[in-house]
Amino acid sequence: MHMGTLENKVAIVTGASRGLGKNIAMSLAKEGAIVIATARTENENDSKIPGSLNQTVKLITESGGNSIAIRCDVSREEDVAECVSKVLKQYKKIDILVNNAGILAPGSLQEMQTRHFDLQYRINVRGPFIFSREVLPSMIENKWGHIINISSTGAIGPGEGPYEGQYSGGHSYGSTKAALERMTQGLAAENFQHNIAVNALSPEIGEWSEGGHYFRGPDSNYDGWRLSGEIIGDASALICSKSPKEYTGKILYDESVFLSEGWTLEEVRTRYPVEPGDRSRR
Repeated sequence: MHMGTLENKVAIVTGASRGLGKNIAMSLAKEGAIVIATARTENENDSKIPGSLNQTVKLITESGGNSIAIRCDVSREEDVAECVSKVLKQYKKIDILVNNAGILAPGSLQEMQTRHFDLQYRINVRGPFIFSREVLPSMIENKWGHIINISSTGAIGPGEGPYEGQYSGGHSYGSTKAALERMTQGLAAENFQHNIAVNALSPEIGEWSEGGHYFRGPDSNYDGWRLSGEIIGDASALICSKSPKEYTGKILYDESVFLSEGWTLEEVRTRYPVEPGDRSRR
């Protein structure tokens, strides 16, 4: 395990039992951060979907990193408060928070149940709000911090019409991510004077995850996707290596983070391969 730019920084990653959250946790640990992996799925048999907190922690520690698991449901305010309290008791500080936990309920407006609409806002927007509020006092006290809110190109939506073909299922999820991006810049403006950065980060193109594959089905087409979320993990680590006061309030995409560092698109896609049949935004 390489001890690098984030050595001894204390990082909380939500939704770290699988998918992008697992990749982010592993990349932060690779750069030397002490990673607190949080999610609802603590053990492998707790969910039908592959992945667990204990598995993420095992992968990190077997690679020489430092990580612990704390079960936490971001939709429960008491869970978040207890998680932050445990981290502060053990490590005395919190340097990094990655709000990755999220949920997508598919369906058109007429198909969407109100409880599913509400659940998306409860997890995708309210969860990051509560977690950020709980960790900010420690960051303010230490005059250093990075908060990353994991967003989606769904925040932009399909754009202006006219439209071709059938498009549905993005109105509620996309609106939660648009709200998250607006909250990101608001929090960035509120906290830059404390040397705390708040940025939003999205995958540039589709990235395979255990949860997404479970709901899409075994015969899903991943043409133009990445079959790993390693790029968003490494982009998160790179963001956290920046000066908080100067690198803040940004709506970022993982590929663009590397392009801004001087990488070419070819170099990015060689290091982080894309399946043939590219569906990227570029």
